[in-house]
Amino acid sequence: MTFLCGLYLVVGAIICLFFGMFAVTSTRERRSRAAILACCMVIVMVAAWLGLYLAYESQPLPLMIPIVAVVLITLVFFFPIGIRKPVPCAKVTERVDERDVMFAREEYEAGTDKYEQYYRMRPEFKQVDDRLRKLPPLLHPGGRYYDASRSESIRDTFRTISRMTVQVDGPCAAQSAIVDPDAMTARIKNTVLELGADDVGIGPLNPQFVYSHVGRGPEPWGRPIVNTHKYAIAFAVEMDYDAVETAPKLPTVEESAAKYLKAAKISIELAERIRAMGYPARAHISDSNYQIMLPPVAADAGLGEVGRIGYLIHPRLGARLRLGAVTTDLPLVPDKPISFGVQDFCEICKKCATNCPSAAIPKGDRTVQRGVEKWPLAVEQCVYYWRVVGTDCGLCMKVCPYSHPPTFVHNLVRAGIKRSRIAQRLSIWGDDVFYGWKITRDTI
Repeated sequence: MTFLCGLYLVVGAIICLFFGMFAVTSTRERRSRAAILACCMVIVMVAAWLGLYLAYESQPLPLMIPIVAVVLITLVFFFPIGIRKPVPCAKVTERVDERDVMFAREEYEAGTDKYEQYYRMRPEFKQVDDRLRKLPPLLHPGGRYYDASRSESIRDTFRTISRMTVQVDGPCAAQSAIVDPDAMTARIKNTVLELGADDVGIGPLNPQFVYSHVGRGPEPWGRPIVNTHKYAIAFAVEMDYDAVETAPKLPTVEESAAKYLKAAKISIELAERIRAMGYPARAHISDSNYQIMLPPVAADAGLGEVGRIGYLIHPRLGARLRLGAVTTDLPLVPDKPISFGVQDFCEICKKCATNCPSAAIPKGDRTVQRGVEKWPLAVEQCVYYWRVVGTDCGLCMKVCPYSHPPTFVHNLVRAGIKRSRIAQRLSIWGDDVFYGWKITRDTI
């Protein structure tokens, strides 16, 4: 009986410690609702657990029931139950034309040759694109959160990136260095991390993730894109949690711009170093000199899984990241794609879709697009909202449960999500309770 009483008190102490740590974590994250509820849980647990102990100290059965319940809940939370394999992101039937990407389409100005040529080719997009162009461009006067000084400063950052697009490629050294793929892979990864990335992976470059024609950037519009590199070095740059929490207001787009610039600098520097070894390498940077579709390329490189929001979901950073990449023929050893429950989780969570102010994120099931099962985004509606508010929104990134900081408590929850379908449902319910199911209107 003494052992049982001691075990009962230890289990209760562990539960209270968990919620106490959660309260501290939430306070540091400035999530007052979660902090208050966690403190309340500590008080309730102390009162209930000690009350039961004092009432039944000499009776084993009533004390065993809560112990068994906690053990069972812990087991089903971490025991592999019902998790399916991730949907592969590689069985693509056709390449995407970058001219069809929304960021390219919104730049076509009426009366220009580009405008006339494109809408002769894609007349189905003309009406919706013309409607979009009537709104103020991103970070211009007329957007809801426009601020003359801050918005202009962000535009300066994007102009800086734009000037860097001519630096993404160049000549190689005359003679290729003889390299050991294993040693070079470790060297490249260390270099990327030293340059400031938060994670890096290497994957085989799937030709179907290379755009078919140029849609933006300094290269001739409409030119066929030929990129036959063997590998893609993909990396993630973390976005500041506090900045993302302000979404959809200006600090979010400030942070986006800063991290796009950081990713551009890393990509260009890495590509230059590889070319200095005598191997072709091309950086792929924002605003815009992308030749590749970064989320699936990064997924193939083992950085994460593509979620309902169309972003890469990283196991530690969630959706709070910006991606960069360099494609190359430098001999490397590719990583394998990873699975940590994102596909199953996104099927049942839908928090991003619920909170999307433009209803651009679907609440339904995946559909097959170009040979890949994915959630189809209404990108026109998304960009329309961007122009209304004058920022790149970021609400989907903000509310994604994976985007919580990688603290001990959140990592413990993620460990369960990775293994158990039951843990996923419990975690979604808990996220709704502690953080709220829907963002209140006055925060948007």
